[in-house]
Amino acid sequence: MAEEKKDEMVPVAAEYEVVDQVDDQAIIELMTGQTIQDYVYSFKQGGRTVEGLTLAGINEAANRRGGIQIEEIKYEERENSWIATAKAVDTITGSSRYGAYEQLKNAGNRPDPFAFTKAIHKAQRNAIKQLIPVPVIREVLNFYLHRKSTGSNAISQQSAPPQGGGNIANAQKAAFAIANNLAEPLEKKGIGKADLWDYIKRKYSVESRNDMSEMQWTQLSAELKAAETSPQLLDELCERIKQLTAASQESEVPTPEETTEPETASANETQPKTSQFQVPPF
Repeated sequence: MAEEKKDEMVPVAAEYEVVDQVDDQAIIELMTGQTIQDYVYSFKQGGRTVEGLTLAGINEAANRRGGIQIEEIKYEERENSWIATAKAVDTITGSSRYGAYEQLKNAGNRPDPFAFTKAIHKAQRNAIKQLIPVPVIREVLNFYLHRKSTGSNAISQQSAPPQGGGNIANAQKAAFAIANNLAEPLEKKGIGKADLWDYIKRKYSVESRNDMSEMQWTQLSAELKAAETSPQLLDELCERIKQLTAASQESEVPTPEETTEPETASANETQPKTSQFQVPPF
C-alpha cells in the first residue's frame, strides 16, 4: 500500500510509473466507450506489496465520500507537452486543493491522440485525491482488492442469497468474521450486535442479510476491516452508527394523531412491536 505518514497516504516513488500506465489505459477505455477494468493497483517491490487506487478508484472513492467537485480547470500547450491544473473543492468542509500534471504529446516515438485528455484527467485526479479521507480510501481499496483476489471483475448489483458457496458466501463469511472480532471493542463503546445490524440494514436498505449482494457484503467487510485497524477508525464507525440510529429514531417519532392514550389503548396496541428483522450471529 502507499506508505502512511500520520493521517496521509504518501505514494512511494515506484508507484508513479505504474499508476500512469494503468491510468493511461483507463482514460483510453473511457474515451473509447470500453469498461474500465482496474480500480486498484498492486505489485511487489523490494519484498513488499505496494497497493493503491487508480484514477478510476479515486473517482469511485470521491463518489462514495460525496461533496467533492472540480471547480476550475486550466491548461497550457507547450511544444512537447500539455500542462493542466485543476481545483477540487470539498463542499462539505469548504476545503480546496489544486492538482497539476504535465503530459507528453508523444507516446514513445508516435503522437498520442489522447495526450490532452490525459493531462486534464490526471490533473483532476491529483486534486481530488487530496480531499478524500484516508478511511474512505482504505474502504474502496479493500473492496476492490477483495474483488481481484476472488477473480470477479464485473460488479453485480443484485445477487441471489448464498447457497453455501460462491463469491457472495465468501464475502458474507468475511464480513461475519470481522464483525465477530469487533464485537468486544464495539460493546465497550456502547454498540451492541443489534445496533450494528440495525446500522447495516438501514445503510444498505435491506430487510434480511439474504437481501444483501456480494458487493454490499464486500463493502461492509472493507468498512469493518478499516475500523479494526485503528482506534480512530473504530471511533468513526461508532459515530456513524450512532448518527444513523439517531436520525432513524427522529424520523420514526409518531405524530399526535398516531399516538393513542394509554388508558384507551387496546391490548394489542399496548404490546411492544416486534421487529421482523433477525439479528444475525455476528
